[in-house]
Amino acid sequence: ITFATPSMLTQEFHLETDPRFAFARVKGDICLVQLHPIQSETSRESLGIIVFRHEFVSIFRYSHDLRVSPEDIRVLQLLDEDRIRYEEDNGTVFLAKDLMAQLR
Repeated sequence: ITFATPSMLTQEFHLETDPRFAFARVKGDICLVQLHPIQSETSRESLGIIVFRHEFVSIFRYSHDLRVSPEDIRVLQLLDEDRIRYEEDNGTVFLAKDLMAQLR
């Protein structure tokens, strides 16, 4: 995984234990993704992510699961968990409106 800005490398981020939402460039497309914890040594060769499609203003819905190599994803911005509401039962993510402004 590459990060868009060096300052992101200093953030407290442990993909081994913490699923995180992020704006990321995946195979050339900018997406809202949820990065999943790395399960084993073999899974370090590919990363499991959940991709969400933009539905309306600051609402995203589950689109699909994807496995990508670390070279195919670039994290643009890790999102603060307190700025997100994730309704896992129906696959809906609500983002604070200022996060959407940052994406533009």
